[in-house]
Amino acid sequence: MPLTQIIKRDRSYVPFKKEKIVLAIFKAAGAVGGNDFSTSERLADEVVRIAEQQFPNGIADVESIQDIVEKVLIEEGHAKTAK
Repeated sequence: MPLTQIIKRDRSYVPFKKEKIVLAIFKAAGAVGGNDFSTSERLADEVVRIAEQQFPNGIADVESIQDIVEKVLIEEGHAKTAK
């Protein structure tokens, strides 16, 4: 099932938007000299793929998504961006 909602830190539910992950990765990459938006999109796609496996009910929490983002960045050779 696709991700449909995110549980925020204040425990509220908001609609899931992959674009937020793409932009977060792109901004983090920019902070260390990166500027490839398409790589950010590809990495976000991988984050979503893993999250959908881990959260088959379509609802994930922010902390778990952040953990997946960090894991994907490190595994894909973007450790500086992950930090």
